[in-house]
Amino acid sequence: MSEEAEQITTEGEESVRSKIELEYPRDNQDYQGRIIFNVMKEQETDLGDVFGNIEKLGAEGFAALGELLSSIGSGDGSEITGFEGKNEEVTTKIKHRPLESLDRQVSLYLPIGLQYRDNVAYDNMDLGGMGAAAEQGLISGRGAITSMIDGGMKTVAAGLKGAANKDVAKLGAVKLVSALPDEVTGAFKSAAGVTSNPNTRVLFKQVNLREFSFVFKFIPTSKKEADEVKEIVKLFRTELYPENIVLPLPGESAISIGYRFPNKFQIDIEYKGNPIATKIKPCYLRDVGVTYNNTAMSMHSDGNFQETEMTLAFQESRTLNRRDVEEDGF
Repeated sequence: MSEEAEQITTEGEESVRSKIELEYPRDNQDYQGRIIFNVMKEQETDLGDVFGNIEKLGAEGFAALGELLSSIGSGDGSEITGFEGKNEEVTTKIKHRPLESLDRQVSLYLPIGLQYRDNVAYDNMDLGGMGAAAEQGLISGRGAITSMIDGGMKTVAAGLKGAANKDVAKLGAVKLVSALPDEVTGAFKSAAGVTSNPNTRVLFKQVNLREFSFVFKFIPTSKKEADEVKEIVKLFRTELYPENIVLPLPGESAISIGYRFPNKFQIDIEYKGNPIATKIKPCYLRDVGVTYNNTAMSMHSDGNFQETEMTLAFQESRTLNRRDVEEDGF
């Protein structure tokens, strides 16, 4: 087959493969709760003549490119343009486009136990005496540095000079030897019977990405439905994996040097065609588990499994914020 004919065939197969609408159950449509998975592709970002620009700009080019790339995906999907170096002839424009549907859809029955979990992360930090004094000063309106001096250093100094009570003096001694080996510090603490208050505080750290897990049990009642189940499993397994980035080598050989990100899924939950439940942002598929004949080893007459159980695990591609929940329904 010629290269041109092979290319036409490949494009034709891709067109057919890209238009997929799978559904389960097909034979029983009484239950109107559906969860719909649409495969979404993030349009490619045009980096322009990156290598040429870096070569012309040198170190400044690397710095500017790094800043530019770090901004991709942080906005609302609108066009991002930059960067312009000192050389006016060197300009790279990056356009970040929204997701587009690939016309690959799977509509499944809404499973029981639909679970959402929103969570954030906090860190514990020990402020110590100095930090606690600074915190109190900031709350009461005094300067932080003044608070540290008045509440921390002066207290320890007064304790060492005997101006404070005995326990404070003991703490002052323990602080004084804190730079010595742990064994020596421990000996002072044991003898004095006192230890420093770490003044632990909880500090907000970050919003964690939401994860979703769905379990589906397929018990086909016809050959057509059994074939549909196999195609559903195949689609999810296919979309789980990335595509190779291949570098051709002399001759007919080639090596894989990287991966394109897998496609994302838009997950919609509906009842009688109307959206219900909390919305979900585009997700990456992280795990596909398939178990055949989980309860009994029996087969249909055509060789299909009588029962198939599929578990899907997804992770949202970006974190939520307060506005997403309050105004946008996520």
